[in-house]
Amino acid sequence: MKMRKYRMIKSKLGLTISILFIIALVAGCSSSQENKDGNKSIKAVLNWYAQPAHGGLYAADSKEFYDEAGLDVKIEQGGPQVSPTQIVASGKAQFGISHADEILIAVDEGLPLVAVAASFQTTQQAFAFHKGQDIKDIPDFNNRTVFVTPGAGYWEFLKQKYDLSNVKEMAHTGTLINFIADEQAVAQVFAASEPFVLEKEGVDIDMLYLKDTGYSPYSNVIFTTEKFLKEDPEAVKAFVESTIKGWNYYNDHPAEVNKYLKEVNKDLDVELMAKEAEAQKEFIYDGDGKTHGVGFMKKESWEEMKEILLNLNLIKDDIDVSKVFTTEFLPHN
Repeated sequence: MKMRKYRMIKSKLGLTISILFIIALVAGCSSSQENKDGNKSIKAVLNWYAQPAHGGLYAADSKEFYDEAGLDVKIEQGGPQVSPTQIVASGKAQFGISHADEILIAVDEGLPLVAVAASFQTTQQAFAFHKGQDIKDIPDFNNRTVFVTPGAGYWEFLKQKYDLSNVKEMAHTGTLINFIADEQAVAQVFAASEPFVLEKEGVDIDMLYLKDTGYSPYSNVIFTTEKFLKEDPEAVKAFVESTIKGWNYYNDHPAEVNKYLKEVNKDLDVELMAKEAEAQKEFIYDGDGKTHGVGFMKKESWEEMKEILLNLNLIKDDIDVSKVFTTEFLPHN
């Protein structure tokens, strides 16, 4: 099963050219248009193929919450070669889904992005290992093969925090086949989904959660551009409120929405979707999601992630995080 990839740091020259091109496009391309019914045409690009982790958007789509709010929303699936931050910054979509660390890196690179809601209050990222292995903490990865995305912010953080000098680092290929074949190995996984894939393959595992190490960015964050936010705050509010309404609907009616997800992405397994929808609830609806409502974000969490990225030299500037996110458009604000 393919996994969502954390974006890698690009070469300086290629990045500079890309950013300049995108900024030039942003000036006139991000505005929404009206369709024949008078609804505003909106495109939202995902960070991976449609799945329960995007359930709120597809619930809002299938139940016509967007239509009721005056929006004609097209949800575009992502994939391993899709960069939502660049697509949205270029004006080819009004909204995108990414993670807080990736958004901060993009802003540091010059992309004028603003986060407007966090679908997940923390990261689902975890490390799986075969049950029975003597692994209690991250340093126990030493003298083992670890399948991980090279250069990912969370992996750089772990290498800085712990002595992992004896880890055999292998690039994750997007499947779990190599991990399954090596009982000594460790592999990055998404905690609410891939353990069920392994279970179906007859592989018993235990996990260590990334959020317990101190690296815990908001995940599946909805973001837009500064320009679109200023030009059409009503559309931003309508999209955010409808999506949050969708997440609350998905919480109560997962089977119904999963049926629609299966129509969108025929590769999905109905049984696995049901398990994922249940397992991801703690990441969406607990903690601040329970206290303040789905989508909530606070400055302290953004500041903490910014400091981590600064210490890792993954961003260069001391970004003003109050300009990187806003809770203005959340329905419970």
